[in-house]
Amino acid sequence: MALLWEKAHDALCSCVNVGVKFTPLPSPPHLFEEMPAIEPDAEVIQQQAIGVNAIDKAGFKRIIENYLSSNVPDHVKRAIDEERALDQHIFDSMDALIDHFLIARITEWFQSGLDSDVPDVNRWWWAISLFIGVCIQRPRAVLDDGFHLIESIALASPPGYWQTRANKGPHLLDWNGEDDVGDGVDIHVDGAIAAAWILDALETEILLMFRWWPEIVNRSHLYIPLRMKERLFSSINNESMIDTLLECLPHLIIQDLEFSKELIDTIIGNLDSDKMTKVVSLAERISYHSVETSLLLIDCGFEHGGDPAVIAQGALSAIAVHDEQAFLSRVERAATHDDIRSRRRFVQSGLRILMQIDPHDSRGILVNSLIEDDEVSRVRVRRFAIEMCERNPSARKTLLERLTENELDTEWLN
Repeated sequence: MALLWEKAHDALCSCVNVGVKFTPLPSPPHLFEEMPAIEPDAEVIQQQAIGVNAIDKAGFKRIIENYLSSNVPDHVKRAIDEERALDQHIFDSMDALIDHFLIARITEWFQSGLDSDVPDVNRWWWAISLFIGVCIQRPRAVLDDGFHLIESIALASPPGYWQTRANKGPHLLDWNGEDDVGDGVDIHVDGAIAAAWILDALETEILLMFRWWPEIVNRSHLYIPLRMKERLFSSINNESMIDTLLECLPHLIIQDLEFSKELIDTIIGNLDSDKMTKVVSLAERISYHSVETSLLLIDCGFEHGGDPAVIAQGALSAIAVHDEQAFLSRVERAATHDDIRSRRRFVQSGLRILMQIDPHDSRGILVNSLIEDDEVSRVRVRRFAIEMCERNPSARKTLLERLTENELDTEWLN
């Protein structure tokens, strides 16, 4: 514990030293108009934060013991010498415990700084400085908790004392087809300014943006106040941000459909196979909001080939729910795609829908699939052909003639 305290205090000092370099810091949300807060010099903030932490060893011990009480592995509890085993566990988990301590310290200071009744302005400065420093020096420490701290600042509510939720959509089982609008969350103007300032200061921290931006975009109450459209737009040509943009797209479609189309049009031509697969996989979800954009992604998937083409087949089947003509306009291309895996996927996902819409096989797609005679799809295609002949007996003769012309077995149809 002594070694942990020493290393944790050193880490806090280092992070605060980095954070105060970003002064002037944003003003605390809860201000008295008659007595506005005056930000101390960077050196004063640094000395205060480090000094308070240095004398608060009891707080450090409480944070660590509370964490260990619910996170100690079973092998430590069952050890003959439990104290020694616990010391070894602390030593082995040193970095994780330091990260937890830093987040707990930031949270405690924000809880005091964001208290609307008795705001502690000094702790606001300390929390902001430490938060920024941890984000830069130990970004993995704030991957999970960082967004919640950002949101609490934007709401000017102490961390853990607000209730918000991500927007529902067709990707969730309990979605009722309606968009969640107006969830009763009120953004604090000064808090939003402070939260946006933090995002501005961390714009080069790709790892954090990858984790935080999708969560922010997915909250309608944060999307506009934190200027997310501006941030996304400025990142379009940044190759290192492509993965982040792709993570944001499913949520951006709900928040800003027109900008989503613009974003897709811009980045779609510069994606490798893996990223193209990821984009095309969004086509089904997008179809609930824009069939046109969904078809764009499906066409790109077919053109790209490989995995994107296979994914596009599944999305095309979903299009039939919204627009049968859009489905039929692309069904021939889907059924005759150059990639055998793509054609097999069409037989699995699209052929049944096609036969329901066009039970007479007027386009000859089922017949061509029988002539291709792919061993993987053979059983399914033949079953569809038998069903078609049962519904439309006149089709049996034509089908037998085509199969005989191509010297294929017809006994299964008799």
